[in-house]
Amino acid sequence: MSTQFNNSLPSQIDSEELNRIKSNFKVGDNYRSESYEQNQYNRKFPEIVTKGKFNTGSGFTENTLVGLSYPLELDGNGGIKTASNYERISQQIIEVLDTRIGERVLRRSLGLPELIFETLSESVLSQVIKKQILSSLPLNIEMEVSVEISDNGIAVIFVGYSLEGSERYLIKYGVKNV
Repeated sequence: MSTQFNNSLPSQIDSEELNRIKSNFKVGDNYRSESYEQNQYNRKFPEIVTKGKFNTGSGFTENTLVGLSYPLELDGNGGIKTASNYERISQQIIEVLDTRIGERVLRRSLGLPELIFETLSESVLSQVIKKQILSSLPLNIEMEVSVEISDNGIAVIFVGYSLEGSERYLIKYGVKNV
């Protein structure tokens, strides 16, 4: 079976027409490619806005939670960096925000769903994110999630959490310099 091409299409691209099309693009049309490095940096190093202190009166002591740090790094002594307690919880939350559902081989439900073509409000998006974080963490955490979506469609996620009546921690995740 042979494939027939439409002969009404031009065989060559007119350079004047191409320049006219290029001149119609605005800086905002190419935002993702122009700020790729900044976006990658912001995703790798999210801002932890507030840090609390350990509440020694509760059952949550200095070494209750220990795990590998996220992102995985070497500690300089031939080992792998570890994180404990609130730092580890913050890293687990960031890991959920960084991961898309299906990326992790043995934890297919870890992460956030792709919502690229969905029509979402800030409240719906915050509920989806909160549900995914709570289902991924093995702890009973008091958590509030809020999302701010700018006019150009970029979301900044705020996750506030506390554990066992301790001080509140807040993670700001998203693009810093919009």
